[in-house]
Amino acid sequence: MGAAGPHVRDLQHRLSATGYWIGPVSGEYDAATAGAVKAFQQQRSIDIDGICGPETWSLLIEAGQRLGDRLLYLRSPHLRGDDVAEVQRMLSTLGFAVGRIDGIWGRLTAAAVADFQMNMDLSGDGVCGDGTLASLQRLVRPLGDAAIVAHIAERRRLESPGRQLAGRRIAVGEAGGLEPVTASVRRMIGRNGAEVLTVHHPDWSAQAAQVNRFGAAVYIAFEIKPAAPSISYFQGRHFVSRAGQKLAGDIADGLKTMFGLIPAQGMGLPMLRESAMPAVLCRFEQVEGLLEHSREVAGVITDSTRELLAGLPAN
Repeated sequence: MGAAGPHVRDLQHRLSATGYWIGPVSGEYDAATAGAVKAFQQQRSIDIDGICGPETWSLLIEAGQRLGDRLLYLRSPHLRGDDVAEVQRMLSTLGFAVGRIDGIWGRLTAAAVADFQMNMDLSGDGVCGDGTLASLQRLVRPLGDAAIVAHIAERRRLESPGRQLAGRRIAVGEAGGLEPVTASVRRMIGRNGAEVLTVHHPDWSAQAAQVNRFGAAVYIAFEIKPAAPSISYFQGRHFVSRAGQKLAGDIADGLKTMFGLIPAQGMGLPMLRESAMPAVLCRFEQVEGLLEHSREVAGVITDSTRELLAGLPAN
């Protein structure tokens, strides 16, 4: 708090437009502004600190994207926003595979739009404009909010006839200072026959992009977060990674004897949102305790991953 100026006024306007600002637009980052930012962060399932950093600001911009205000199409960097997530939700409800409902207009979403358009005798160009939106809304309206295809696709991706890791691609990442932990996990999973990619990068978005190129079946990452230990999986406004939720819960249960109760929780952090596969982010309070138990942690990660890849129960 204490900042002031046009940038704070812009922030307050954006908070107001998304329903999180109560009070005059003063241009001062006061307690009310910090409280509105915290409320927004909580609703978007990111770290709640009342500070409008790059991640919070990007999500605020995305929240301001209204369906129908712009053409949606495949480009680089990918378009992002609540309007994208709404199109993904509608396509998924109608049975078109968009991957995950994450608010990111990627290749699968563009292909699903083109498929829908061809089924409706529309252009088939993958560009979502007024005509495509009108057709989507007309067909989805009677069906309610049953976004099920994305969950089915995630489950099928993991189905396996056995409990072996042989031949699977697994990614393990950390943002700095935890190389011994990822090395321990890599060795143990690798001894079970999996191909393991270890990623060391402070930018979680860069990590997710590398893991996506690798084509991993599962992505596990580690971070030190004092006073906020957790095992997190992806949860967005219209989608919860059931596979990630199961993996996070199993890991949290396995770590109890070493670290006590660590909550498994859904979050919309970049590492979780931008990875194409089930992913978990394991946050610990202290480096020392994690390093001391790195072998046991690797065992829990290996066992939990093997259990996940054995196949998931039906939703």
